[in-house]
Amino acid sequence: MKVVIVWTLGPLIAFGMAAVAGTTYEDRAEPEELQRQAQHSRDFAARKVCQGQAFEWADDKTLVCFKERP
Repeated sequence: MKVVIVWTLGPLIAFGMAAVAGTTYEDRAEPEELQRQAQHSRDFAARKVCQGQAFEWADDKTLVCFKERP
């Protein structure tokens, strides 16, 4: 009886571990996409605020608009 339980639980544990390992790989790719979308959104907002003039992000929260193109 113990052998049957071991032979049944072994593959279930292996498949469970493989499923968890597979999802963590997909989660690693997602932040890159979110980062790209966030940068696109920030640049869109900067173009609107600076009204088409050149701009620069000094840090995550500070936008610098230039009156003339550098």
